[in-house]
Amino acid sequence: MTEEHPTSKAGARDGAALATSVASGTGTDQDAEIEAFFEHCPGSFAQQTPAWRNVIAPLGPDAPHFLVCRRAGEVVGVMPAYAFDGPLGRILTSVPQAGPLGGIACGWAAGAEAVYDALLEAYLALANSLDAVVATLITNPFHPDRALYEKRFRPDYDLENVTQVLDLEEDLDEGGMPARMSANLRRNLRKATSGGLRIDEDQSAENLEAWYAIHAERHAEIGATPLPRELFRGALAEMVPKNKARFFFVRRTAGRGEIVAGGFYVFHDQVIDALMPSTAKAYANLAPNFLLAAHTIRWARERGLRYYNWEPSPPAGGVYRFKRQWGSRDITYHYLTRVTGDAAPFLQSTPAEISRHYPWHFVLPFDKVGSAEGDAREGSSREAAWAARYGSER
Repeated sequence: MTEEHPTSKAGARDGAALATSVASGTGTDQDAEIEAFFEHCPGSFAQQTPAWRNVIAPLGPDAPHFLVCRRAGEVVGVMPAYAFDGPLGRILTSVPQAGPLGGIACGWAAGAEAVYDALLEAYLALANSLDAVVATLITNPFHPDRALYEKRFRPDYDLENVTQVLDLEEDLDEGGMPARMSANLRRNLRKATSGGLRIDEDQSAENLEAWYAIHAERHAEIGATPLPRELFRGALAEMVPKNKARFFFVRRTAGRGEIVAGGFYVFHDQVIDALMPSTAKAYANLAPNFLLAAHTIRWARERGLRYYNWEPSPPAGGVYRFKRQWGSRDITYHYLTRVTGDAAPFLQSTPAEISRHYPWHFVLPFDKVGSAEGDAREGSSREAAWAARYGSER
C-alpha cells in the first residue's frame, strides 16, 4: 500500500518542492525503486534495505513501512519504520531486531536538511496515525547526522551508544592485519593458523544449522537469549543471494571435521557488520574466533569495504577487550526517542518487563524506566542503560 504526502517545504536552492510517500507492508510497488536508491546511496546500511525488511518483519512480527522522499519524481531520501504491538502500547522504530543501524538514508547531499525535515515530518505523522506511544530512530555512526534530527524531531530521550569499528584502510598493514598487534593477538593468530582449523564458506542450510546449535548453546552458557533461528534462515534465503550477507564457518581439520565456530555478517556500501559470531566453548583453546576474525577482516578489505563494525558489546569485559586488541576504535551514535502518546505504562514498568514484552526492540533507555517522569531532560549513556538492565548479571 502506498500513500502520497506532498510537502510544501522547498527542497533545493531552485525551490523545488519535496513530496513524501509511505510504502507499507512487504513486496510493495516501490521496492525496486527503493532498492535502486540504496545501491547508490553513500552512508546507507544493509539493515535499511527491503531485503533486510523481508528477513526481520516476520520475527516480531512488525508492520514494516518505508517513508520515501522525492524531488521532481526522483527518490532523494528513504527511512524505514517498523511498528510493533505490545501490552504496554505500540512502538515505532527505524530498525528493530539484532544489529539495528540507520534512520534516514539521504542521497541528495546538497539538500540534506530539507530531506531530513520532510522525512521526519512524515515519520511523526505515521507515528500519530498508528497511535504509537514512542517513536525511535537511530543516527549514523559513520556519517554523524544527529544535528539534522534535533530541530525537527525534538527527541525526548537520547541514548548515546558505542560500537567498536576497525578502519580497513587506516588500521591494517599491507597483509591485511592490524598494524599494531599485541603479544596476545600474535600468539592466538599463530595458534589459529597452525593447521588445526580451516574456513568453510559454503552457504548451505546444513552448515547454518550446525553453527546455530553452537550459537544457541553458547548463549545458554552465558545466560543470554540466542537470536531467532528464523533470522538466519531468512538471511540465507533473502540476503545471501543479493550479496548483502554471508556466513563464515570454522571447521577442525582433524577428527570429523566438525564446525567449531562461525559468524553471520551483513554488508553494504562501505560497512560490514559482524552481526553474530559464535564459538563452541569446547574448542576455544584452538582460537577459532581469531581465525574467523582474521579471515573476515581480510575478506572485507579485499572487496573494498572500509569499516569493519564489530557491533556494540557490554561496556567492559572479555568481548570488548577482544575487539579492542585488533585496533578497533569506539564510535558513538544515538537512539533518539520522541514520546507520541501516553508513555506512563513504559516508564512505570521495569527493564526486564519491557525486554520480555518487546524482545529485540528498543523502546526507551533502560535507566529512564521506573518512574513516571523518566528524567527525560538528561541524556543516557550506554553504561547507565546497561547497568539498569543487567546490573551485575553479566
